[in-house]
Amino acid sequence: KDIDLKEREVSVRNAALLMVYAAVHHQPLLLADLMTEHVLPFLYKLALLKLPRVVDLGPFKQRVDDALPLRKASLSIFAASLEKCPSSIDIPALMPILATSLSDKDEDVQLHAHRIVLFLCSKYPKCLVLPGVVESFCDPLEKRMTITSKEKHMTGTELERLNEWIKSALRVMISLNKVEGVRSCKRFAKFHDTIKSHTKFQSMLGTLEEEH
Repeated sequence: KDIDLKEREVSVRNAALLMVYAAVHHQPLLLADLMTEHVLPFLYKLALLKLPRVVDLGPFKQRVDDALPLRKASLSIFAASLEKCPSSIDIPALMPILATSLSDKDEDVQLHAHRIVLFLCSKYPKCLVLPGVVESFCDPLEKRMTITSKEKHMTGTELERLNEWIKSALRVMISLNKVEGVRSCKRFAKFHDTIKSHTKFQSMLGTLEEEH
């Protein structure tokens, strides 16, 4: 059954996505033939969907995004599909979604995107040297690494979480740099060399490069 984008209940759409994820993970062959026509068109839209609203909490107001769980679930399905039934995924069509997800305001969405890019570096590196792909990743990765405005106000767990977030982006940069042909992109080469020469990242980079 198609995932109905017109369904107003986010919980219903999220439940449908979780069902698709379970099918891809446990019975990928049963779903593979249905992906192109019945699943992917909706995933492409849900992975980018935003439903912001303001919640009145009395003394203050808070902005929330009801589509956040849909974006997370969609990326989980992409990741599982790349692993379990890669032939069902149009990888070039996934690249713009990854670029947008890398710049998502939510940490978990960004980390999902990081993991997918790392998987592509390992298993499908050629898709990363398609025109415009690496360029589209540079700005969101650089923004994540160089976020500093709140650091001085962070302590303990918050600062540790931020550092892990930055390390995740650095890990993506290191992996991309090892993909043949990526450094021919002048934007990426400049970005990589600038970050690598920054004293702030020396310790992190040393630790991460030992992993590779």
